[in-house]
Amino acid sequence: MRHQFVYFGIASPIRKELERKVFANYNKYDFPAVEEFVLSSWAEDQREWKYAALDYTQKFQNKLGLEVLPLFEELIGDQSWWDTVDCIAPNILGKMLLKHPTVFREKSLQWIESDNFWYQRAAIILQLFYRDKTDFNLMQRLILKHADSKEFFIQKASGWALRQYSKTNPRAVRKFIETNALSSLTRREGLRLLEK
Repeated sequence: MRHQFVYFGIASPIRKELERKVFANYNKYDFPAVEEFVLSSWAEDQREWKYAALDYTQKFQNKLGLEVLPLFEELIGDQSWWDTVDCIAPNILGKMLLKHPTVFREKSLQWIESDNFWYQRAAIILQLFYRDKTDFNLMQRLILKHADSKEFFIQKASGWALRQYSKTNPRAVRKFIETNALSSLTRREGLRLLEK
């Protein structure tokens, strides 16, 4: 984490166990209550609060709708690092937006144009777990938009997205990598499963 944030120092397994016990008392999905918890957690200094907020939201993953989009879209750009962005984009918003393809596409194209590379990363990894529902034409467009980026987190995200989709369509991924000028990191990550 490059010493950027303050931590309690609670190990992940212990934090998860604490969350399990506390969250058991809050089983009913109520977006205003989720929003209040997320915002109050985000206001705390310790990073573990952010993890708790994201874990609590994911507890209701199957019930989330477009009402969560403004909140988590804002949080992509707030106190950003890979630990929060990589949860919000594919796990919370990505899974929810699978049910709303028009909004998914609109947000992907909007975020990729952002000056904030965390939104660019979010756009690239948004459909990370879509498998055969992946819009590969859109993924290629998003990756190529910043193919010349020197930003590690963009190169890595592009490779990650390609690697994930290679599990579904290896030939398409290999062809894309072989016919486009991509960073060595993106190429290496994208081909990792194809060269075993």
